[in-house]
Amino acid sequence: MTSVSRTSVVAVTAVWLCGVGLALVPILASAEEPHPGQAPYDRICKICHGPEGQGNQGPALVPFELDDEQLLAKVREGGGEMPPVSERRLSDDDVKLIAGYLRSLKPEGGAAR
Repeated sequence: MTSVSRTSVVAVTAVWLCGVGLALVPILASAEEPHPGQAPYDRICKICHGPEGQGNQGPALVPFELDDEQLLAKVREGGGEMPPVSERRLSDDDVKLIAGYLRSLKPEGGAAR
């Protein structure tokens, strides 16, 4: 093989590998990134409602069936054994992220919703 041919093969292979690598970046990134609502959930809710909303001292939240406004009212007003959570501790936007996170979780032994 001539040096021009080898150089061409190397260049084409490098371009192809880069293309494959770039195509995999979104797949790998999305598989590793946690849901944006997980961090506020873990900070405020996890202690009572358990990891992934499966229940602990508080009731299970999965499957999650409230809309964002219902959850926001429950968080702000509390009820039963749940204390109210101030906007200073948890913003309205974080509550909406938590709702999305809970909707993304599957019940134990169930399929994702």
